[in-house]
Amino acid sequence: MSELLNAFGINLKAIIFQSINFAIVLIVLARFVYRPLMRLVEERRKKIELGIKGGEEAAKLIAEADTIKGEKIREGETEAVAIITRGEAQGTKRSQEIVSGAEKKAEYIIEEALATSAKRKQEEMQNVALEAQAMVKAALIKTVELSPEQVDDKLIHKALEVMKHGA
Repeated sequence: MSELLNAFGINLKAIIFQSINFAIVLIVLARFVYRPLMRLVEERRKKIELGIKGGEEAAKLIAEADTIKGEKIREGETEAVAIITRGEAQGTKRSQEIVSGAEKKAEYIIEEALATSAKRKQEEMQNVALEAQAMVKAALIKTVELSPEQVDDKLIHKALEVMKHGA
């Protein structure tokens, strides 16, 4: 058999030494390279699993935060609507107060104008009455040709009454 191996150019001693060398390299690599490498791969796998779990938990927390954010936004919108409603109510109340005050002021001004008008009318009536008395007195003096000392206020009033009712 050794001739057959020689015919093919195979050296049996070299194969045995190569096999022993390969086994030694395999044992050394398994012990010093493969096991530490496998430990690193396992640690890395665990970290990835933790990262995935952490990502899932973070997604849950984000979903909860989104839910809370939505609720807070709805609460804020509700509060904003309430504030706007209160503001509108206060604005309406204030405008009604202003209108009411303006109406009262207008009524006061009208009453003052009417009082002033009535006062002026009374003063004008008194002025007209005084002028009428003077005119009646002058007319009586001319008509009756009496002396001015004989015409008294009683005669003037009587003449005015006659003018009011008879003329």
